Parts: sequence; structure tokens; C-alpha cells
Amino acid sequence: MIRVASVMAWLRWRLLLNHLRPTRRRDALERASRAFEVIGPVILLVLFLPGLLLAAFGGGAAGYFLPRAAGHQRQILMIVRTILSIELFMTLLAPMLRAAQGSMPNLERFLLLPIPRRYLYISDALGALGNPWLALLSAGVLLLPVGMGMAGLPLEGCVALAAGLGILLFLSGAETCFLSLASLLFRDRRRAEVASFVLVAVMASLSFLPALFSTLQRDGRRAAGVTIEQSAEETKPVASQSSSGGRLAPLSLWGLAYPPELYARSILRCADGLPAAALVPLTVLLLWGGLTHAAGLKLYERLLETPEVSSPRRRGSGLSVAWPRVPLLSDAASAIAVAEVRLVFRSVQGKIQFFILPMVMLVMSVLWTRRPESALFPAGVPLPAGLMLATLGVFFAMMTLEGTLLNQFAMDRAGLTLAFLSPISDRDLILGKAAAGAFLVASRALPAMLVAALMVPGGSVFLWLALPFMALALYAWMAPLGAILSAIFPRPVNAGKIVKQNQPHAMASILGMIGNLVAVVPAMGLAGVALFLLQSPALVLLFVMLYAGLALLLSTLLLRVAARVLARRRENLALVAQGR
Repeated sequence: MIRVASVMAWLRWRLLLNHLRPTRRRDALERASRAFEVIGPVILLVLFLPGLLLAAFGGGAAGYFLPRAAGHQRQILMIVRTILSIELFMTLLAPMLRAAQGSMPNLERFLLLPIPRRYLYISDALGALGNPWLALLSAGVLLLPVGMGMAGLPLEGCVALAAGLGILLFLSGAETCFLSLASLLFRDRRRAEVASFVLVAVMASLSFLPALFSTLQRDGRRAAGVTIEQSAEETKPVASQSSSGGRLAPLSLWGLAYPPELYARSILRCADGLPAAALVPLTVLLLWGGLTHAAGLKLYERLLETPEVSSPRRRGSGLSVAWPRVPLLSDAASAIAVAEVRLVFRSVQGKIQFFILPMVMLVMSVLWTRRPESALFPAGVPLPAGLMLATLGVFFAMMTLEGTLLNQFAMDRAGLTLAFLSPISDRDLILGKAAAGAFLVASRALPAMLVAALMVPGGSVFLWLALPFMALALYAWMAPLGAILSAIFPRPVNAGKIVKQNQPHAMASILGMIGNLVAVVPAMGLAGVALFLLQSPALVLLFVMLYAGLALLLSTLLLRVAARVLARRRENLALVAQGR
């Protein structure tokens, strides 16, 4: 067993090194751009080691002072419960995110090794303790009994050590179990896309709940006439009763079904000098750990025996495909534009970005309407709140399409090679990509503007009409810049999965952000001069329209430059798009 564990650890190390090692098939510019990606893991490792030492020190200090803090044991117990609840949430959420990102190991190759399946499962269960959140918890949990032994409670420290091993046993089993379950769920491509969309939509919705609840709670207190002083006076008796050091209530049914509560009860019993009373929650905790590993082993064996399922091919024989024609474009450029739009909307990220942005604007509008406008803007400023939200919606629309605009060639993968082999000129390819980007920006910006206008109406109609022209001017600058950066800094992507590699290259993101700032400063300056100095909303519309026309004129010239850059980078782009 020890030899198998050492071999699996060595294998994981070699896989990590191979992942960080650049390949020689790229040109000098591509190898230089890949060097930025190696610095990230090194920085994270340097930042993780002090956190690990701090967690170990905190666990030892808690074990030493817990028996001595008779009046503050319940507060310490509340902190332990909160930390363990966060750890349990991360343990259940991380496998789903890993499966959604497609970062699952190729387990079929492990079956070729002369290693029993239970050893493979044990290796994965031990590897789960290497995750950052469980590694930090392990350092604190294993050092807590040491501090308790230094406080003069060696027997209680041994029981606390058993409780720490029990909670780690449960968490590692829960993560391995959910990882196998998520892998089975995401084996089918269509089922994986639906699950990924639901998972990200639920997480995005939950992130807005605290802000909404805070506004509802504030309104409820104002309606009831409850002040902060009154609520503090009402909670004083409760606080005094809870800190009086009374005995713990009997363990309820929900406590038996919640392992973090079992660990907290065991530790508190040990701190009170009652190791025998800690054996009851400790036994239930160890039973939970054994059950999770038993279920995890069954799911792991099921995962090894289940082949990966892909979506069946659609039968296209005898069917005529109707492609819509984009006005003012040639047939080749129109086909490129339609294919680009369909690719983005069929991907998981494209669907999420399209539906999430209007929801974000809706929540921001609700929060904005619940606060006094005078606290957000000085008095006398002719800027309605709805217009400001709509402007933010335009910027958010540009930001959500960063991965598409700044990596528009490599995202086609094998389709880019097919486009290069087809009788399509570089100019048609550039124009088709630009037209697709314009449609994608409009599909996100217009719903956001509509939500802002309906939720927070008001303001001059000239200012609202100037906003689409401002978006047009911004995209006119970003279309050629995105094409040039996509050709110089390509990055292999997988549009069917939510992975970190789908983000554009770091250098392309930095230069794209600078390009956005350069494009937006003249537009905002002209609008500010017309609105604040000349005090004419009509002139705002006129100035922005003139700026948009100038941006379109210069964009046509820059698109020719982008076509020349594309012609020189064809070979490297084809290699990157294939993932080489």
C-alpha cells in the first residue's frame, strides 16, 4: 500500500510538471506569452505556505486556551462551527465546479495499471486532503490536540485527535463521493451543459441574496420603528445567558445528522474535562466518515466501469442547411459571422452570459431604487440613475465578451483550419468576425439597457439615444484591436466547458483594457462638455454621433491592418486552435 501511495504521489507530481512545461512546437512569441502562465502557480504556493503555518498556530492556540476559557467556550465553539460549515460547503461545491470545468482525470488509463481499485480510491481520498481548504483545516485540526495536551489534558487531547481524524475522514469521503457523482453527471455532454448552466445560474442568484435581504431588513426595521439601540437592549439578556457558561443542551436529531456539530460537541466535551461524554458524538462522527467512504467507493467503481458518453451525431444527409445572410457582407463573411454567433450561443459560457447580465441589471436597479439618490450623486447633477445603470450595462456587455473578442480565432478550434483551407480571404474572415462581435455586443447591451430604462426611468431622451451610439463607437475601436490581439496572443480554448483557459491571454486582456479606456475617454469627454458646459442634451447626441462616425471610419482602416497581421500568423494560429 505504501509503494502504491508513493507511486501515485510521484505520478501526480510529474503530471503537474508536464502541465507547466512549455512545448517546442510554438514560435518564440507564443513561448514568451506562455511564460506568464507559469508564474501564477508559484505565487499561489508562496502565499499558501504562510496560511498553512497560521492555521496550524491557530489550531494549537485554540487547543491550549479552550480549556482555560470557561466563559468564552461557546464563542469559540461558534467560530469552529462556522469554519467547519464553510469547509463542508467548499467540499460539496468544489467537485461540481471541477466537473463543470472539465478538469477530471483520465481514470480509464489507471485501469491499465496493476493496482486494485480500492487503492486507487484511497489515493484519491488522500489526495483530497491536499486541496487548499482541507489542507488548512487539517493543519489546524491536527495541532489542536497538541495544544490541549500542553494545557495538561493528554487524555482529552487523544479524544480530540480522534475527533479531528473523524472530521477529516468525513470531509475527504464527502469530496471523493461528490467528485465521482459529479463526474457521472457530467459524462454526458448535453446533460453537462444543462447542469453547468443551472449551477452557475444558482451561484449567481445566491450571490445577490445578501444585498437584497439587507435592503428588505432595513425597510422592515424602518417600518416597525425599531432602532439599533432598542435591538441591542433586547439582545443583552440573551447574550448574558449564553455567556454564563451553562451546560450544553442535549444533542438533537439535526446535530446527529450534521458532522461539524458532532466535532464541535466532541471538542467542547474534551475542553470541559469530560472525555467519556465526548465518545457519543465521536462515535457518530466516525460512523459518518465510514458511510461516506463506503458510498464513495461504490460510486468510484461505478465511475471506472461507466464509459464517457458523447452526444450522438445529427444526421444531416439529405437536408439543406439554410444560412441567414448578413446585409452589406459577402457570402463568405456572412457565413463566418453566422457561424461565430451560433458557436457562442451554443456554448455554456455564451448562454450564461446572455441570461446573467439582465438579471444583474435587475438586481442593481432594485438596490438602486431602495437608496436615496442624493447619497449617490451630488445635488444638481443632470445624470439620471437609469442612464448610469444602462451605461454600466454597456460596459458589462463588453466585458462579458472579452474571451470572444480577444481570442476570436483560436476559439474556432478545428473550424479555423477549415476556414483557412476554404476559399475565404483574410479580409472576409476579419469582417465576418467583426460583424459577429457587433451582434453579440448588441444582444447583451440592449436587454441591459431595456431593464435599466424600465426599472429606473427618467432623463432626457437625447441622452438615452446617445448611449447606443457610444456603444457603437466603443465596439468600432475594439473590433480591429481585438482581431489584432487575437492573432498575436492566441490561446487554446474549449468553448463547451467552463474552464479557466477559456479566458484570453493575460497580455491581450491588459492591452484590451487599455484600448477600452482610450476609446471611452474621448466619448465621455465630449458628452461631459456638451452636458455640463453647454448644458444641452441634444448636443450630447450630436457629439457622440460624430465620434461614432469617426470611430467607424478609422475602424475600416485598422481592419485592413488586422487582415495583414492575420495573414502572417496563420500557421501559428492553426496550431494553437488545435491545442498544440
